[in-house]
Amino acid sequence: MNQQQIDLIEQGNQYRADHEPEKSLKCYAQVLVDDPDNAPAFCNYGNVMRELGHPGRAVPFLQHSILLDPSNTTAQFNLAVAYLLSGDYTRGWAQYETRWQFEHLSGAEPRFTQPRWRGEDIRDKTILVVGEQGHGDCIQFSRFIFNLHAMGARVKLQVTDGLIPLLNQSDIIKHTGRYNEDMGEFDYWVPIMSIPGILGITLDNLPKLQNYLTATPALIKAWQDRLGPKKRMRVGVSWSGRKDSWIHQHKSVPFPVILEMIQSNPQYEWINLQVDASPEEEKQLAEAGVTAYPGTIVSFADTAALIMHMDVVISVDTAISHLSGALGRPTWVMLNQYGQDWRWLLDRNNSPWYSTATLFRQPTRGDWASVTKKIAQYLSWYKV
Repeated sequence: MNQQQIDLIEQGNQYRADHEPEKSLKCYAQVLVDDPDNAPAFCNYGNVMRELGHPGRAVPFLQHSILLDPSNTTAQFNLAVAYLLSGDYTRGWAQYETRWQFEHLSGAEPRFTQPRWRGEDIRDKTILVVGEQGHGDCIQFSRFIFNLHAMGARVKLQVTDGLIPLLNQSDIIKHTGRYNEDMGEFDYWVPIMSIPGILGITLDNLPKLQNYLTATPALIKAWQDRLGPKKRMRVGVSWSGRKDSWIHQHKSVPFPVILEMIQSNPQYEWINLQVDASPEEEKQLAEAGVTAYPGTIVSFADTAALIMHMDVVISVDTAISHLSGALGRPTWVMLNQYGQDWRWLLDRNNSPWYSTATLFRQPTRGDWASVTKKIAQYLSWYKV
């Protein structure tokens, strides 16, 4: 690869970072004209096509990049995401195992002396399920613990500290512990996001569950006392995911847009579910009449109990939306148009993962105002 091609790829990467994906595609395409065997250009072109919402067009570019350079772990991972986004779970789960060689997950695959479970008979066996990646991922995939239990296994679970109080109350989990904790004896272990691939989960056989998590009764009662009698429809809201992630700039709603929606609809009892809101955001929300309970939410068990008192939860693609959906609460998810997460699929307003979820998608890249306007309209129609 000559210097001109290197410069074009770097320019394409910069255009992508600057939210100009169409210009980035032109840079990568020019490289391919000059060098039809350029694996990075095929990879980057395919990845941007996937981010633009065209996973079917992305797949052949990513496949060809891998053909040219089988060691290209970025292309391997991006191909998995493209399969999953298009709903091709059969190929997607298998390809998703390449995540353990990709960027921040490289070298993070757990290591145990016990064998990794790959579908063996686990009746009367103990299996350790190891959580991974974000809180939302663990919440979403914890549903498959029921499958392991139904197969006759005794299940142990490792997750982050914030999830332990939520998940350790399950009567089908023998023990819930934190990462690096000594979990005692077990026969097999498995990463939590590898379970659906082993089970052969597809869109057609994905279990349809009203809810698969429950909130602690004592915490529900405590929130009932704290909230007091309900006089108006209660709406919980969360507008931001992890602020240190690249996709945050795409999937999080700018605070002024959320604030305007709240200010324009004072007839509802708005509850702040964004535990990491800045002091200035909290100040403006308080001025708009939004209720918050700083210091009272220390784990997802607290959040789950609060959500049980909401008539509807409005959230971006973050752990709050997964938690609300897993609890079977009415959940309205605000979704970005560019760089869409694979789990919400494409061109649909419902989710096979959460039966109570309604998806509100940007009509064009960056247009959150249309999303909040539509949500306000739906709120006016919503009866509880």
